[in-house]
Amino acid sequence: MIESIPANGDYDRSATPDPRTIDWRAREHDTLINERRLRYVDIGEGKLGFVCVHGMGGCWQHWTQTLPFIAQHGRAIALDLPGFGRSQLPKDRITLDLFADTAAELAHSQGLEQVIFIGHSMGGPIALRFASRHPNLTHSLILLAGAVSTFVTLLGLREVTRIARERPANTAAIYTEVLTCGIPIPTALKRAIARHPPLRASALWPYVYRPRELQPDTIGLILAGAGARGVLPTARALAHSDPYDGLGNIDCPILSIGARHDRISPTADIEAFDHATPKATTVLLENAGHMAMLERPQAVNAQIERFLTAISTSA
Repeated sequence: MIESIPANGDYDRSATPDPRTIDWRAREHDTLINERRLRYVDIGEGKLGFVCVHGMGGCWQHWTQTLPFIAQHGRAIALDLPGFGRSQLPKDRITLDLFADTAAELAHSQGLEQVIFIGHSMGGPIALRFASRHPNLTHSLILLAGAVSTFVTLLGLREVTRIARERPANTAAIYTEVLTCGIPIPTALKRAIARHPPLRASALWPYVYRPRELQPDTIGLILAGAGARGVLPTARALAHSDPYDGLGNIDCPILSIGARHDRISPTADIEAFDHATPKATTVLLENAGHMAMLERPQAVNAQIERFLTAISTSA
């Protein structure tokens, strides 16, 4: 059963602890994995840790509102996937398995013994592969807008006519993301998008529910990952993937967080994942879109805390 989490006036209201009090540059690090530079940010302490993985147009900055909160529960690491953010493209062909193994190698290198894997958007299928390929390292999974079966189907150019007819807004949003998130955005244009509500609405409609109400610093975080060289090879990898691959091998607790107005991971996909994963806890945030961790960070963090408490109590 999917539980609806109602709106409560917290749209674009900063999480607690306030991420603006943290010197993020001092928390950024580079390491070498498979002879390529990997950028990550690290906050908190402990052998039980969180590994946060972004989506298609993402980077570690998309977790700015999440990291200080989860760092109260353990060590929190967010990385730029190979080919995204400040991380170099991998030597080998990009696959979701490569991404999952990269996250596992980073966790091992940082001394984590158990990982709570948090994946946004395409980070959902990566999370499933992480748990399937590294079960002894996996404590639990949190998928945020991570049910992306429609996204993968459209990337593979399958059932396009039917999906476009039945869900035109989802189709337009998904293809807009894939076609645009790999294009670098000049700094001047980023500033213009942040300052002018009509331009903001035109640029961000696939990703957020109420773009005109977002603060400029939130806009900056959303746009931080644009222009990554890894977008197109990752899109090809997703197009030939099964978004549920590895699910049958997973026995750890799973939390799936969806959003009512998400055009890229729509409610139908959240419901389908919930049906395929009856042991998972599934919640649906009202008044949020695809970037719920930046749109309603307090609500997302509250659901993470609720999940952690529940699995700790049942252990």
